[in-house]
Order: sequence, then C-alpha cells, then structure tokens
Amino acid sequence: MPVTPPPASAPVFQADADDNILLQSVQREQELLQNTCAQNQSCDQVHFTQAMLALFQNGEAATASFQQTLADAPKGPLADSSTRWIQFLAHRATLIPSADEPTEALLEAMKGLVRTWLGQQRTASAAAAAATLRTAEPAKIQDQAVHVLQRRIRDREKRIAELTDQLSALKQIDLEAHRAGKLSPPGIRSK
Repeated sequence: MPVTPPPASAPVFQADADDNILLQSVQREQELLQNTCAQNQSCDQVHFTQAMLALFQNGEAATASFQQTLADAPKGPLADSSTRWIQFLAHRATLIPSADEPTEALLEAMKGLVRTWLGQQRTASAAAAAATLRTAEPAKIQDQAVHVLQRRIRDREKRIAELTDQLSALKQIDLEAHRAGKLSPPGIRSK
C-alpha cells in the first residue's frame, strides 16, 4: 500500500502538551528578541531558534528561517546546522512515514535535541532578562538618588534664601539702631 509523503508545509514534529508550553514561552521571547536583534546585528540565533520552533508548526517556514540564518551569518556558528536542516527538510519526503523503527527512533532523537535547544534558549532568555533587571535596578536606584539630591538642593537653596532674608532684616535693624543711637539726645545712651 503506497504511503504519500507529507506536504512540505506539514510540521516535522508533533507537539504534545509540554511541547506547547515550551513553544509558546520561547515564541514570546523570540518576538521580543527579533525587535532588537537588528540593532545588535545578531539575528542569526533568533532566526535559528525561530526555525527550530517552526519544526513543530510548518516545515516550509522552518526552511525559510534556516535560510535566513545562513543569510545573516553564512560562516557563523549556526551555519552548518542550518545547512543540514535545510537538506533534511528538502529530503524528508523520502523518509516516508512508516513503522520503520530506526527512522522513528532517529526522529524522536531529533525531536529531543530540538526540545533541548529550545529549553536552553528559554533559560538563556530568562538569564538575559534577569541581567537586564539587575542593570535596570541600579539605574532606578540612581534615578531615585538624583531625585533625592535635587530635592535636598532645592530645600537647601530655600533655607539659604530664608537665612539671607533674616540676615538682611537683622542688618536693617542694626542700621536703624545705629541711626537711632545717633539721633537720641546726648544725655541718653542706649545700652
């Protein structure tokens, strides 16, 4: 009985409930990273991870992402793996789904490796987010310190203005006292 090969757009791996949780988590993180990778000029890892995610969704999308990885960094650390995945995806129709145990075992091993990669990406993203928070916290503390110092400066300037006014008032009183002493009759002296 002839078996028809899966269409190129079919997912390579079927996701279970645990896979779906991992895939959704990594997908959200990758969307955030994709917005910033162009600024850092390091999109090859983002595209590679997106390709790995696409292996659970759409084979053609996975191929396109692996090709984008190669376009971004043709001699990068992910280039060889991307090339091999593209070759595998182009020839996967020849791996006709069957009860062939070696083929099934190989696909399960590949799926396990993809899960491991995605799990590491999630862990790396969480670590990067924590580092960002750690650097954001000192910046927040520094902003608060600047605000406190500015408030202290304003309070000090206000106090200086008050003391200056008081000093001016005392000088005025002193001047008036001297004038009054000069104007008083000669027999009466102020003490």
